[in-house]
Amino acid sequence: MSREWMTVLTMLLGLAWPGLAAAQADCTWPAGMPMRALVLVGEVHGTVETPALVGALACAAAADTTPVTVALEMDAAEQTRVDAYLASAGTASDRGALLAGRFWSRRMQDGRSSVAMAALIERLRRLRRDGHAIEVVAVDSAGVADRDAAMAANIRRATRREGARVIALLGNRHASQHKDGQNNPANVPAGVLLADLQPLSVRVEATQGSAWVCAPACGVLNFGGPATAAVPQPGRYAAGSPRPGYDGIYTLAALTASPPVQMP
Repeated sequence: MSREWMTVLTMLLGLAWPGLAAAQADCTWPAGMPMRALVLVGEVHGTVETPALVGALACAAAADTTPVTVALEMDAAEQTRVDAYLASAGTASDRGALLAGRFWSRRMQDGRSSVAMAALIERLRRLRRDGHAIEVVAVDSAGVADRDAAMAANIRRATRREGARVIALLGNRHASQHKDGQNNPANVPAGVLLADLQPLSVRVEATQGSAWVCAPACGVLNFGGPATAAVPQPGRYAAGSPRPGYDGIYTLAALTASPPVQMP
């Protein structure tokens, strides 16, 4: 077995990152954050902490038996593999089938197919196994002219699930409810297109740490000084945002880069 696959299998057991297992045990909704039917979480791709936050939100939202759908910025072509994995026992063979999808081995590893994202799917599988009405929807559409319109349409369909709360993890531009002069006039952010559903748009930020991004080369980008520890840390939600398009900011002490499941 290759070193990369050993890393993946270890990760999905919650052992690869210090503190990852503890993060997956979090099942709390942040103090002060409204619990709306649709929550758009805007992130810088390729971190440990933001997928862990979405796992905690899904767990907390489902705690009262409410159905929860988690929308991920994954190619919709992966949906069959995701559904099969959620319904599986999570064995090594099941994990291999999930991660065999092209999404996980793309040449452009921009942080969306990270170790932390795979760990999030595993956590959602376990929540479902434990009796929670959890679904995961891959809402991106690779190769289309307007990805935001496709994402918005797929998220809108997910909101039609009776009684469900929908939590969407998107790149921070897609989750914004603001269209500024930098936006292509023919490419409006998904958050703007979903404004009639009155979503809560939350941007995740930190003043220091690292992320796996493509800017333009793909790799670990450090910013604001090193993180104090490579451990997901609890954050704080505050209503209002200096950045237009967001209802609030979820601030962490630091972010930690999460590399691709399969290194390019």
